Amino acid sequence: MKGRKPASDTVVPMAPDGATAHNLEERARAKLAEIEESLGPFQISPETRAVFRRLALPLCHPTRDRLNDGNAFMFLQLTRTVQRHERILTELEEVGETYVSEGRQGKQIKARPEVGQLNETFRQIRALANEFGMTPASERGLSGGGQMGFDFGDGGEYFT
Repeated sequence: MKGRKPASDTVVPMAPDGATAHNLEERARAKLAEIEESLGPFQISPETRAVFRRLALPLCHPTRDRLNDGNAFMFLQLTRTVQRHERILTELEEVGETYVSEGRQGKQIKARPEVGQLNETFRQIRALANEFGMTPASERGLSGGGQMGFDFGDGGEYFT
């Protein structure tokens, strides 16, 4: 094996199977409650709150940590858009995506206006989900961490 051998005092042993994961789930739920509390001024229906909790919990997890008080409003907009999308989707499943219209040209099969609304809400969801790293492509972009800054070291008199 090539490379430097690890020092035994710096190696972190693997956790045994079934060991607790440092209460990560509890910390995620606590952060979710904190963010929900910061949304107090907004009127949120119980249905919207349920969708908010469903979507926000994975983003509050300490290993991701993408949701905070500063972007909670935009996440609330994502929640409302997802709720609208699900409502339109349910309606289209009941009545179908097309209808038959009869005119001078004979019978025509047309798409319902709700199909356009469904497509638009899906575009909005994709755009907002990308901002929070909720898609695989955007998650890869966020995981790099970007440029962390530059340490100028001892060049103090050179940079003044």
